Amino acid sequence: MEASEVSRIASFFGLDKANADVMSLAKTLTMLLPTFAAISTLSTTFQMIFIAEAMGGGSYIQGLTLVGILVVIQMVVQTVLDYPTGAIGDWVGQRYVIASSLICFAISYYFISLVTTSTSFSFLVLIYVMLGFGNSQASGAFDSWFDNNYRVAVPGDDGRRQYGVFMGKVQMMYQLVATLALIPGSLAATVLSRPWVFHIQAVSFLIMAIIVLRLLKDLPSVRAKDNGQASLSEYKEVLISGVRFLFSDNYITLVIIGGAVLMAGGMVWSNLILFPMYYSYLNTDVAVSSFRTLLFFLGILTGERAAAWSKNFEPKKWIPRFAILQSLGFIFYMSFAAITFFLPPVDGNEMMTLLLPATNIVLLQLPVASIIPLALMTLTFTTCGFFSGFYYILRQRELLDVIPNKIRNSLYSLSPTITVMIAIPQIAFFGWLIPVGGLSITLALSAFISLVGVVMIKRGLDYPKPSADIETEGEKSELEAVLEA
Repeated sequence: MEASEVSRIASFFGLDKANADVMSLAKTLTMLLPTFAAISTLSTTFQMIFIAEAMGGGSYIQGLTLVGILVVIQMVVQTVLDYPTGAIGDWVGQRYVIASSLICFAISYYFISLVTTSTSFSFLVLIYVMLGFGNSQASGAFDSWFDNNYRVAVPGDDGRRQYGVFMGKVQMMYQLVATLALIPGSLAATVLSRPWVFHIQAVSFLIMAIIVLRLLKDLPSVRAKDNGQASLSEYKEVLISGVRFLFSDNYITLVIIGGAVLMAGGMVWSNLILFPMYYSYLNTDVAVSSFRTLLFFLGILTGERAAAWSKNFEPKKWIPRFAILQSLGFIFYMSFAAITFFLPPVDGNEMMTLLLPATNIVLLQLPVASIIPLALMTLTFTTCGFFSGFYYILRQRELLDVIPNKIRNSLYSLSPTITVMIAIPQIAFFGWLIPVGGLSITLALSAFISLVGVVMIKRGLDYPKPSADIETEGEKSELEAVLEA
């Protein structure tokens, strides 16, 4: 690759002044994360519906309650194991827990491919236990690996603006690849069958696990901080330090737990609300995947701009504001509550289909009767998604130098653990409420729960921001001293 081309790529990712170490980190992350996005997104359009139909004897609505129970089981497993596996990542290295998680996903998707209406509930429990175990290992591991190495490689990134732009662009790439995988996944399910798509995912996850073991390595300066073989006592120290750190400062406690409240609403949304809502308005796999593709492409455009413009915003001031406006924020939920209440799904099989010129390849397919509510959904997704980009980039910038490297994976895993603990009772309750009360009331209640999280974040940011200094050998940051006290 020519130097000018490398320079253009570096400029696109906001790494104009990056050194060779940072470019090596960026190259690895921008290869692995989009690959993971493509594999994991391939079946998302129909995976939950596939399980629900099997549980409901062909009716996904009838199977939703059991799916809710399965999701709760998955989350319980993830809650119990998330933090311990995150600490293992800090102890032995992120690449090993990531590879292990990918193997768990490979086994899980192979098992999903075997599911039919006669499948026992206990077999589905096993699948969701495996998914929970895989998620517990994967959560925060990629980010921990990159952040640990980035802090050492680039101590002088003022306000972490370069970091914010890069991570925003990576998220945009992740979303782009995930988008491009949606329609091929649905078409493969239509042409081959849904189980065949699950087979493809299983094999792909296994191959990726091997690649991760070969490529995901720390910089020499980071590896040099390890003092030989990891011991069990070191693991116990990391395990205890993460929890102690969470409650070491009001800023840390409120910002992390407030963010977990917002993320918990996202679990309710993705596991119980999103796809039943899609299918009630769109009816078919192809229509759902094509509509999601449209939304994802719009999200890519807004995400790219958010990444570029985020450096102009001061995190402390703007994080709470963007949290209210973002996807899975108060405005987002209330907008969908209004759409589903005032414009409920109506019967009608007439479809508007847009084909690729001179082919029979479907680019977009929508029911004519649902055009108006779908247009409003598109507006809501796009507008709130724009603010989501700002929120997540500013949050990452704000927390990068707060968390010590030696417990970063632990903290990045502890946050999802808290999220799951908050989400489990909500999923159990809303899993019962949706068939009884409908989507509108569920969305309205989710809006107010989200608002609680924003208030906590705002209160936390009002406290002085602590700092975990970049560690040099033989020195301890102020927060590390607190952890060892």
